[in-house]
Amino acid sequence: MSSGPGLRAGVRRPDDYQLELECLRGWAISLVFLFHAWGISFGGGASGRIPPWLAFVVAGNTGVTLFFVLSGFLLSRPWLRHLQGKRPPPDTRNYLVARALRILPLYYLAVAVAMLASGEPGRVLPALWFRFLGFEVFPWGVVWWTLITEVQFYLALPLAGWLACRGPGGRRLLLALLAAWLVAYALLVVAGESGKGFLLTKSLFARLPAFLLGIAAAWLSLHSTWLPRLPAWQRLAGTLLCLGLLAFLLQAVVAMGDQAAEQRWHLHHTLEAMLWAGLLLLLLGGAFPGRVLLVNRPLAWVGKLSYSIYLNHVPILFYLIFPAKAGVENYAGSPAAWAWPLLGAALSLALAAVTWRLVELPFLNLKGRLAR
Repeated sequence: MSSGPGLRAGVRRPDDYQLELECLRGWAISLVFLFHAWGISFGGGASGRIPPWLAFVVAGNTGVTLFFVLSGFLLSRPWLRHLQGKRPPPDTRNYLVARALRILPLYYLAVAVAMLASGEPGRVLPALWFRFLGFEVFPWGVVWWTLITEVQFYLALPLAGWLACRGPGGRRLLLALLAAWLVAYALLVVAGESGKGFLLTKSLFARLPAFLLGIAAAWLSLHSTWLPRLPAWQRLAGTLLCLGLLAFLLQAVVAMGDQAAEQRWHLHHTLEAMLWAGLLLLLLGGAFPGRVLLVNRPLAWVGKLSYSIYLNHVPILFYLIFPAKAGVENYAGSPAAWAWPLLGAALSLALAAVTWRLVELPFLNLKGRLAR
């Protein structure tokens, strides 16, 4: 399936473009959008055992885990290819320039809008240096925590790559650091019961497994000889298994409650990441019946706009739905409960198309010229 030149716009190395990864971004942002639309419309959560499809909506924040897996997969490949002997080592300066040009312009625009719209610029100002604000600047800053976690990964990855490329001594030190993190993660995150804050639920320390599983998937995609030769029926069976297990897992999260699962069963994020990484590998480079439902051009366009959608959709949904709820009796059972989120999706996509063209694309092109 051809991705077309439009989808490759702003891609630093067009030959490396993979439509499957763009579509997974599309799925990730779609799940996150549905999660927030459900939460704002119905208050979050659900009563009783819900059908599998609804679990992907009510627990759609699993899309964030998918974003982390994709970051680990995509950003680690230059170092993995160097270790494979296929490319020179990545230049750290170019890497950091590329990351800054990718995320900062649109993020700082979103922060500036929040400073103006909130009427409390001093409260929003710390977001400029990626301080965790949570719901302090609702609805603007609800999703900003993920960018803090991403930035932490962006800074840690070059150090890990440098150690991995320093020979046996560097790799032993890297493994020792990972072992120390794993012990701390098991004691503080997996075994902990409650009272965890940002550091132990949403920071890189807690969410590192998703990035590591993305890196592992990248390593497999580069080294595996059997993966490209998987027959179609095995790819289909594996995809259905991953999606089925994800639905079962998300049903369990919904039954427990999002906050309770975050505090007492944080390991579910790692289990999600394992399944997303497996699905990623199954989708790459091989056709199977029904694959078009997961990999297609419309979904790839949503993936292309995903960063803009991610930053704009919560304020749009909130300011559309919250006033409507106040003016409609039995809002949850009315057609408005579905109409307003649909309108929010249309507005979010339209605004994302504008900001992608006017903000993201120029800086992506600049990144392509400067960060070589």
